[in-house]
Amino acid sequence: MFFCKKKWICLFFLFTLIHAGNSPKIGLVLSGGGSKGFAHIATLKALDSLNIPIDYIAGTSFGAIVGAMYALGYTGKQIEEMALATDWYEVQNDEPERKFLPYFRKKDTGKYQLDFGLKGVKPVAPTGLIYGQKIILELSKWTRNYEQVYDFDKFPIPFRCNAFDIISGKEVIIKEGSLANALRASISIPTIFAPVEWGDALLVDGGVVNNLPVDIAKEMGADIILAIDVSSPAQTKVNINNMYDIIFQSISVHGNDKWEKSKEAADYLIHPEINNVSLLDYRQSTINYLFQAGEDAVESNWDIFLQLQKLIKDSKKSAAKINPLENPKIRQVTINGNKELPKHFILDYMGIEKGSQLDVEKLDANISQLYSLGYFKTLYYEIHPQLDGRVDILIQVNEGSLRKFQLGIRWDNYYDLVGVANVQLNSNWIPGLRIENQTQFAGIQKNEFSVYYPSRKLNFPLYPFLRITNSKYNYQYYNKGNYGGRYTLLSDGFTTGIGLLLKNYWNTELNYFWKMESFLPENVSQNKEIIAGINLSAQLDLLDDILLPKNGIVVRGKYENSSTEWGSAVNYHMYQGSGDIFFTRKRNTFRIAGYYHQGLNDLPKNLTTISNGSQTFVGLKEFQLQGKTLLFSRFEYRYKHKKDIFAHLILSWLITAKSDDSHISTENILCPGVGITLLSPLGPLEFIWSRGPENFYINESWKNVFHFSAGYKF
Repeated sequence: MFFCKKKWICLFFLFTLIHAGNSPKIGLVLSGGGSKGFAHIATLKALDSLNIPIDYIAGTSFGAIVGAMYALGYTGKQIEEMALATDWYEVQNDEPERKFLPYFRKKDTGKYQLDFGLKGVKPVAPTGLIYGQKIILELSKWTRNYEQVYDFDKFPIPFRCNAFDIISGKEVIIKEGSLANALRASISIPTIFAPVEWGDALLVDGGVVNNLPVDIAKEMGADIILAIDVSSPAQTKVNINNMYDIIFQSISVHGNDKWEKSKEAADYLIHPEINNVSLLDYRQSTINYLFQAGEDAVESNWDIFLQLQKLIKDSKKSAAKINPLENPKIRQVTINGNKELPKHFILDYMGIEKGSQLDVEKLDANISQLYSLGYFKTLYYEIHPQLDGRVDILIQVNEGSLRKFQLGIRWDNYYDLVGVANVQLNSNWIPGLRIENQTQFAGIQKNEFSVYYPSRKLNFPLYPFLRITNSKYNYQYYNKGNYGGRYTLLSDGFTTGIGLLLKNYWNTELNYFWKMESFLPENVSQNKEIIAGINLSAQLDLLDDILLPKNGIVVRGKYENSSTEWGSAVNYHMYQGSGDIFFTRKRNTFRIAGYYHQGLNDLPKNLTTISNGSQTFVGLKEFQLQGKTLLFSRFEYRYKHKKDIFAHLILSWLITAKSDDSHISTENILCPGVGITLLSPLGPLEFIWSRGPENFYINESWKNVFHFSAGYKF
């Protein structure tokens, strides 16, 4: 679409400028529109191909990111390559990659859908679904060599972006400061992203008030405005189907009058035709579609670029460049915003000090490591150049709460709805001491109170711990493969010991346990007996994700000994080991898993039972897999049909099993299964159909087994 506003006046004005020896100044305006901003890049490539110089750039939201990169001197092709190299879903996830998490945070991944800070005893909701830590770090990577330039007029192309201050209710035009933080403010879609503090202002997406900032480019001095508008008009009622549609509609309606005036004020307007793309759709197929939509718009409006080329035929692109930072010396380091965490704790992680040389890559890595501890909402830096060539480093800290309330929910194929609530407190009196209380409710009743000392850095190699547990589980008991009725497991006791950490992937614990426990049929008087002894466990965890792993390995081993010498009523030994390997090639994920346990002497029946059914061994129901000795493996192929739909082929192999009395054994049973997993805001929804024997010790008649589970794992 092409507009030439007040054509004859415009031509007369340009004719006057040209004949006066002054080439007209061209302002490029890039609208907001979420992921649709990828369509802007085609225009930049066209300007580069025709060598058309741009004198000013103004952008909103995603258009501000694209425009800022062009203003710094990146070419359109380079910006396209940066866009393709970025995992846009990952940078909008505040949680660090699991492989970088400390062990004590890694073990909590995949448990809780909701995470609140605590103010006293009151949960405090977040100010946005995304605080934007990874986004600002990604933006810093692109801009860190130029962060010393605080005046945006000193960029190779002068640049402006805008935001909306929800305190004053006014538009804020950002022309100086930290570029990464300015861009983070401009893309802060309300509710999706938390607002950004900017002096006394609290900034959200500039598209709320001015999504096509033509007026800003004119105020900068542009004579001709080339505006690229990738936004969509306000939607009708039938097209508003989810919360993202509602948010976009709210933004569009608020700034609709300004948007219409901006389109009229542009001398040239290009509007790529984009259909059925939401604000946060960053699938690779969508990005390619948006690139092509931009190219199509450029091709259909090629006459615009030819006219611009004629108008500025005597002008040349600016040769101005910003000399990147090359390890300048640090004059001073300042930390701003910390309240509960001491400055020396933060500085120790930063790895920078007065008089040392600045290594921005190392600084980025150290900030990521510090952020992974879970103490911060956002954590980033600013670089302030000094006249003597040195720089001041300002570390901007936005602390999260050291006291948390977490909620999780899942649907279990046997227990139905199960919920979990966890309270986590980090002590101020003894820094590094952590207290937790986790309660499971509904289908399962369990409470676990824990006190341990992992240190504030969560990396102390030796840590003491104490756990007090009260639980009630309903079981289906199988004896030699035959159903024996419903049982109830009651257990109350404590565990205390010491743990050993090796970095963030290896954990070993040695503990003494004491509990009063009963495992009897329902409605039978629960006479508890004392079980006490020692437990040695070890775990190697290199999985990239706990809910739907793509790559990695997890290995677990445990030895448990209960003896009258430890105060127990029963004597037994139990050896247990398991392992999982995942590896992915493109859309294909392969899993190989194995499990083994062996019990000696008077092993409690509940310890000989695998309760998870088809989630562990397809073809068998919950609690059906039972024996004093078990050895089995699982092979699984998973195909990614779409980003949130996966298909599974599964084969479980029971290598050997021996009943509790060791009188009956079986071996070499293969059970097939197929499944589908759908990703949802509540977690994966998993459906499995499989075939297996009614009694695997006899292995005669077979049955169909259907399994459904949903939510997180706890």
